[in-house]
Amino acid sequence: MINKTLKKSFVALTTATMVAALAVAIPSAARADGITCSELVAATKYNVRNTQLCSGVDQFGAKYEIAMPKKFNGTLIVYSHGIRYGVNLPPLPVIAPSGSLIDNSPAIAPSLAVATSLLKQGFALAGSGVQVQGWNAAEQSLANVILIDAAYTKFPKIDRVAAWGNSLGGLSTQLMAEQNPDMVEAVAPLCLADSALAEITMAGDFLWGLKTLFDPSIKAVGYSAGEAGYREMLGDLGKVLGVLGSLQAAIAANPTAPAWPATSTAPATLKGIPVRSAILLLGLISGVSTQSKTYDASSGPKGPLETTFALAISPALAVLENGAQAAVLAVIANYDLELRGGGIVFDNSTTNYSARLGDDSDVYAAALSGKTATAGMLGYLSALNPAAPRVKADAGAVARIKAIGEVQGTLTVPTITFTATADHITPPGATQHLINQYNAAIASGTSKKGLLVNIWNKPSDEYTQFDSAGRPITPAVDPSGTGHCNFTTNQYLMIAKLLTDSAKSGKAPSAKTVAAAIKKDKNLFVDPNYTAPLLKYRQ
Repeated sequence: MINKTLKKSFVALTTATMVAALAVAIPSAARADGITCSELVAATKYNVRNTQLCSGVDQFGAKYEIAMPKKFNGTLIVYSHGIRYGVNLPPLPVIAPSGSLIDNSPAIAPSLAVATSLLKQGFALAGSGVQVQGWNAAEQSLANVILIDAAYTKFPKIDRVAAWGNSLGGLSTQLMAEQNPDMVEAVAPLCLADSALAEITMAGDFLWGLKTLFDPSIKAVGYSAGEAGYREMLGDLGKVLGVLGSLQAAIAANPTAPAWPATSTAPATLKGIPVRSAILLLGLISGVSTQSKTYDASSGPKGPLETTFALAISPALAVLENGAQAAVLAVIANYDLELRGGGIVFDNSTTNYSARLGDDSDVYAAALSGKTATAGMLGYLSALNPAAPRVKADAGAVARIKAIGEVQGTLTVPTITFTATADHITPPGATQHLINQYNAAIASGTSKKGLLVNIWNKPSDEYTQFDSAGRPITPAVDPSGTGHCNFTTNQYLMIAKLLTDSAKSGKAPSAKTVAAAIKKDKNLFVDPNYTAPLLKYRQ
């Protein structure tokens, strides 16, 4: 481990270098404000005594907070929040019922409960709000580097730094650690997001499928500049919600043979296939999970529909429930990435959706309504069909988005991942990509063995509940292993302990330590032989 004095000098030098390098790419909003600290604010916001909550603004306009307890144990934990909308949204059902304003506020932990517990244990916490939202991995990484420098300057008693983050924040954390060796002592990228291109391929494929099969008036890509593009994006959100509502209503009315939306221009022969099969197909070819918070893809209501529901209906309903958020993500993310890249980023011009489906055509044969129906749907989505025009990305835009940063797997400090196997926004394939990259780095001699520990959160085999009429009940709380970054306070605190112990020792937690940490949680497992399917972009 690097000497403490040298460490602080290194952080200051690295910060200055990064600021100079990125000053042109990231416009400066204002000079850094002085840090103000208050014990009263900490007591009010986090219900902790004898703790200073310090706030400031860096030279790029990013607001940040540092919470320092008087009984400090020497470890600072830096948190990176997940993706936030980069645009204001009016009230929209499901997406933003009360509307949504751009949020640049800092977050020092995944939740208030987690922050309060860690502060009471003597950990210092810090987080940046970042000056821009959307796919801001580069800006967030820089904001964290500046924040760490500010924390060392304000509190010289800091001995070590651990970093963690959720989703896009997990990616930002990992990028910061890979690009700045010795900046932190340990990291935990939680529910890790893959690169922008990998994520937009998944969500974009699903959105393109919705457009092609159910409503060709959805623009999906190529948004106009300025106010016109913003309105096109909002219009797409409304159309996507309309399609999803129609699909939900159709399945509720006739689960076994639901009708297609009125907005669909697909031929009558295709509409003869139950629309639930088309929904499932879109999920399988894009990588949207067939397990959701309501549907486990294996349970059915007691009675004559039990087997049919489990095999043919539940997987499609899970894709529809998960796909709603994937489609919304695709609209907003496409709009954001096109603004950042200066052109279309999503590309399916050469995608072979038949190859994408692969063996799932047999696994889900009943739910897809048989091989003839499957072939008919894939034929309609073929690049040879003029009614299903493909999208070609702008090479320059893709290059600019790719330059934001992608995981290389060159680990230099203990790294702990925590991933749900049915996360529908950041699927487990993102973590698997990190694992593969790390193994390649070990083989090439750029990383040492024993630095990466992967903890998986798997849903129970059966968890769908039904009412007395046999209708599925949407749970008030997402079942463990489903949903996006759906971790409990106890799970976060378990990861925090493993992370901070590693930061102090300089070693990744042993198999015995991890086993003891997760033994009371039946959904968690560690298995070096487990391999999650990569996102389609990586396959």
